[in-house]
Amino acid sequence: METIPGQARTLMFEEVCYGKPVRTPGGPLHESALYGVNAVTPGIDNPLRYIPANFLGNTNLTSSMIDPEFAGRGALIVKAVDEGLAIMRMRYRAEAGEGESGRQFLLSRTLLLPDIHYWHEIPPGLFSWCEQALVAQPFVFDHPAAPPARQVDLPPFQPRDVNWFDNLSQHRQIQLGSAFQAITRRIGWTVSRMVAEEEKQRPAALIAADLDVMSSLPRKFPLRDGDQDQFILNLGLEPVLTPGAISYFPGHRGSAIEAPDLHALRIAIISSEENKPSEQRVGPSRGASDSLDRRIGSEPIPLKWLS
Repeated sequence: METIPGQARTLMFEEVCYGKPVRTPGGPLHESALYGVNAVTPGIDNPLRYIPANFLGNTNLTSSMIDPEFAGRGALIVKAVDEGLAIMRMRYRAEAGEGESGRQFLLSRTLLLPDIHYWHEIPPGLFSWCEQALVAQPFVFDHPAAPPARQVDLPPFQPRDVNWFDNLSQHRQIQLGSAFQAITRRIGWTVSRMVAEEEKQRPAALIAADLDVMSSLPRKFPLRDGDQDQFILNLGLEPVLTPGAISYFPGHRGSAIEAPDLHALRIAIISSEENKPSEQRVGPSRGASDSLDRRIGSEPIPLKWLS
């Protein structure tokens, strides 16, 4: 899946929905409501791996693990798996009906984009679309349990050039560079509230936009280290549940700002103006840009904490 600058993308993806069946979309649970996989497209070989507890490593989940800021739409978790790229929206919803009080149940919607294994294969704009538009609705009883593969139309994405980068504020460059460095070294990162306020964006929207910039760069580096599944993005879910993911969790105090190698990112952006992803262009890089081709390791990145 190659990126074509400025062109709208139509994606086909597989889907798994989990939760309890309801009578109507906004109504109460159905009388025979039990937890289970409510809907799955034919291309999913093992839908049980996309149950939230399994997806997060056999975790006992509670509603308190989702920050109140994300309670309505739910947490967003992105993970590189063997099949490709899995994107889960997970939330709790009242059994009595949407927006009602009382006992809640867990529901999730997981999209799978098969055969995506490198960052440059992620369609730019995908993270922003997921952050804004991906929702999890409960399964309505008696609806088809095997829906066809869904289609998503992403808006055109215009790659950012070096002039755009050079005109960013210093804090914004550091934020973008830190997300880039967190990706290329596979360690966690928490978006800065201060930068989000400067940019007049919600922190979740800001970091999703940053990841879209990362996926627009043509250098070929893998989404996973070896054969292990790798969390990529976590918005609104307790960060300890997704180690290594770039995350934003408002319940945590403070904001993390790191001093990354901005020159390496700048070189990558310049390269995106001059090159297209291809097998011939993949190879060892030189100088400060060598972090682009580095197989992701576990070395820590020092953080400076701002109050």
